[in-house]
Amino acid sequence: MLNSLNIKNFRSLEDFQVTKLGRVNLIVGKNNSGKSSVLEALRIYAGNANQELLEKIAQSHDEKHFLDKNLYDGLDTSLPYEDLFTHRAFPEGESPIVIGEIDGTDTALKIHHAFIVEKDYFVSDEQGNKETIKRSTSITNIELKKICKVLSEGLLVKKNTDTTTIDFNVVSADFRRYVTVGNPMPCSFIPTQLIAMNELANDWDSIALTEAEETVKEAMKIILPEFVNLTFVNDFSYSESKAVRRVAKVKIKGISRPVPLNSLGDGMLRILQLVLKLFSAKNGFLLIDELENGLHYSVQEKVWRLLFELSDKLDIQVFATTHSWDCIESFAKVAMDKKDIDGVLFRVGKSVRTSDKGRVISTVFDQEQLYSITQSDVEVR
Repeated sequence: MLNSLNIKNFRSLEDFQVTKLGRVNLIVGKNNSGKSSVLEALRIYAGNANQELLEKIAQSHDEKHFLDKNLYDGLDTSLPYEDLFTHRAFPEGESPIVIGEIDGTDTALKIHHAFIVEKDYFVSDEQGNKETIKRSTSITNIELKKICKVLSEGLLVKKNTDTTTIDFNVVSADFRRYVTVGNPMPCSFIPTQLIAMNELANDWDSIALTEAEETVKEAMKIILPEFVNLTFVNDFSYSESKAVRRVAKVKIKGISRPVPLNSLGDGMLRILQLVLKLFSAKNGFLLIDELENGLHYSVQEKVWRLLFELSDKLDIQVFATTHSWDCIESFAKVAMDKKDIDGVLFRVGKSVRTSDKGRVISTVFDQEQLYSITQSDVEVR
């Protein structure tokens, strides 16, 4: 688990710190305050900034992620992944994106804007004869002053002692090497919109006929007490398509035939997403954008209890965002009840101090402070 969080030069989070984190963390703040950027930074940290993940994130924002002269005209001078950096531009000095713990400089993930250059290397054969060979390598802009010939630009990703390079000039997916620095950790991300049913079907297949399957079934009863069972079947109405589409069917007490899950409302789908993604996040992160989506306020306390209990059992660190006061209240209540499992709320927003010049900062509320807040109706959103 991360005990604290330090994010630098990433989107609006120029110098952002959270001094304390718990097992379950709730992130609040106004629209466009940086909540989703925190989740995104954690996704990148967990995935060690591998190129496939960076492409997926860039595509979700319609941001440039590769160079292609056939697609971009002369008016577009931006480079891939520039939008990830603060001010949407690569820094002139040595200011990489940094994601990690506050005191974890050596273990933090760092993403530099890099230049791909050609360097001479001297090698000797068995007879001691020396020859010069040329190899491409990546350097930061500080080292650029020593080099004359730049082949292309890219990103230099560092974590611990590992490094890898993402070359912007490698356009074709056939030639990309989706290498990463070290082994990425398990990380499940639940967006505000509903997840594709085929993805949920794959998650279900991975836990079928296990204890986890029974946990999912019990969770579904939070919304629908009459729920009995769940399965995924092929949707033959899409048989003309090459891709097989799978849909969820539900057995309900008192109804003789299976019922499509999609006909039971967003709450049932949201619960299914939450629990299935918990199991795929085992020993890693579960990131939830706007947890309250599709969930009536009356069931949110039960959902938080489920998240607290399963995150502790499966060794998961949970980060969720919300706009809802009901969601905050139910989180605070469960956090107070589950004193053996740390629940932390932190607010993201611009500092009002003149010296901070509008920098995005965090304000942390632990379990005791949360109780005081909810009792006095202090606005923390």
